[in-house]
Amino acid sequence: MGWFSRKNAIEACCIHLQGQAVPYTLKRSAKRKTVGLRIDDKGLTVNMPWRVSEQWLNTYLMQKSSWVIQKLEEFQSRRPPAMQWCHGVTIPYLGSELYLCLQNGVRRSKVALDGDNLSLWLTNEHDTSQIETEVLKWYRRQALACLNERVAEYALRLAVPMPKMRLSNAKTRWGSCNARGEIRLNWRLIKAPLEQIDYVVAHELAHLFEMNHSPAFWQTVARVFPEYERVRQALRAQSALYGLF
Repeated sequence: MGWFSRKNAIEACCIHLQGQAVPYTLKRSAKRKTVGLRIDDKGLTVNMPWRVSEQWLNTYLMQKSSWVIQKLEEFQSRRPPAMQWCHGVTIPYLGSELYLCLQNGVRRSKVALDGDNLSLWLTNEHDTSQIETEVLKWYRRQALACLNERVAEYALRLAVPMPKMRLSNAKTRWGSCNARGEIRLNWRLIKAPLEQIDYVVAHELAHLFEMNHSPAFWQTVARVFPEYERVRQALRAQSALYGLF
């Protein structure tokens, strides 16, 4: 089949494995020495060196077909059902559930939380795209306020200056801390119970002392969040419910 050209570094491809069509993203790099397979919310991604033939790659994927199909099915099974954006649907918030109440009309503040009810005023209450947009904007506002508060609390406990914090929209991780001491936290954490939020905050702030996951790092986490192991396991088990894969 020849050698791949260098014209396109990223390609949308498809192969039949075990009787089913499997689309995948092909990424080629001059720096890579080996072929790597990754499966996430976007499906299968193949990372490979430039000079690998299409025939060789197809053979390789055929050999890995059982693993690929199994992992794709496992990933799909963890996905929660698609959200139905309509009146009366429940949405997760701080480990509990809110009832979405759609109101027809216009208000200066489109969203209002009253107990377990999240009221949303719209000119067209059947516009699911607008409903989703407004709810997600509300989620992000709540996340920013809540996460800033929790970061300030745990920075105080660790006796470190308040770091710069930004919201993240990552699909596969809850947070990160870079070498400049900047914290990024996933806005989807606002769906989780407060103790799970606090674990992620404590985890990322501990990286201000240890930029690794060494025993010293976990000792720092335990110093301000002793129950981290239990809460970490709970967060892992429920991540898909909050939209993380």
